[in-house]
Amino acid sequence: MNSTIDILNRLIDVHSSSLASYMQFASPWVGVGQDEAIATIADVYEDQARTVKRLGELVLDMGGVVQPGVFPMTFTSLHDVSLTYLLQLLVRAHQDDLSIIRKCVESLEPHSMERAFAEESQGNAEGHLELFKELSQEAGV
Repeated sequence: MNSTIDILNRLIDVHSSSLASYMQFASPWVGVGQDEAIATIADVYEDQARTVKRLGELVLDMGGVVQPGVFPMTFTSLHDVSLTYLLQLLVRAHQDDLSIIRKCVESLEPHSMERAFAEESQGNAEGHLELFKELSQEAGV
């Protein structure tokens, strides 16, 4: 990654095209007692949307163009699958996303406002991963 704007756009891409973000459009099969899990996932994608908005505003302030990501076509096959199955996928996908986020953070100039925003998005992603792991354990995965 060569410029700060490119790195910030990569972060925007990761957050905006994540499986967690896609869940706002999916309709998984939800078992008895899993309503709280669905609500938690909704909180995560709303949090990711706020992160995308903040990063996008930063890109615009720097004179750049915001380039959000697109969802992979494979996500379209995840409608009507069980929430328990989706939780497994969310953990794996979020681990992959977190790896990319960490690389982006490391690529930014230390002690910069951009890095501070990126570190905040990393901290949020780490918290989201823990939530997904807890939900998976509660679902017996």
